[in-house]
Amino acid sequence: MQLSAELENKMNKLLNNLRQNRFKLEQLLTTLQLQQQTLMEGLQKLMDEQLILQEGITGNLSGFEEKAGASQGLQGLFHGNPLLKQEIMQKRVAMEQNVQKMREQSFALQQKIQMVGKSIQDVAQYISPEILQEERYAEEILEDLGKHRGAALVLTQE
Repeated sequence: MQLSAELENKMNKLLNNLRQNRFKLEQLLTTLQLQQQTLMEGLQKLMDEQLILQEGITGNLSGFEEKAGASQGLQGLFHGNPLLKQEIMQKRVAMEQNVQKMREQSFALQQKIQMVGKSIQDVAQYISPEILQEERYAEEILEDLGKHRGAALVLTQE
């Protein structure tokens, strides 16, 4: 009889711990999902800005490049200066390559963030339901203990 009560107390503690852990896990998963979404939104804004920057670099510097190499056009410093045209072209190409590297790194980061999101979904899909199943098993054991305790009380009274 005493053993049954101790076992029931231990099972109740186990069940409560399972419930608390599942609740904490679900809260953490929700927080992680929100953080992942925030990261993705920030990264998308950054990638949009990179695209605008790349378009600006290409457009503006290509225009300067053409003007610097033209035999007619801008007076003074820019008038038919092939060295300046070459320098602008080199800087434009270097800047475009840097922006392209940044875009590639952003895409790689985006994929990593998506992988984190997939891991979060996997935990939510597999581990949380597993904990819930363990809770159900603990509840069943507690019910069985209650039935056995009730049967033991009936037998001791007779």
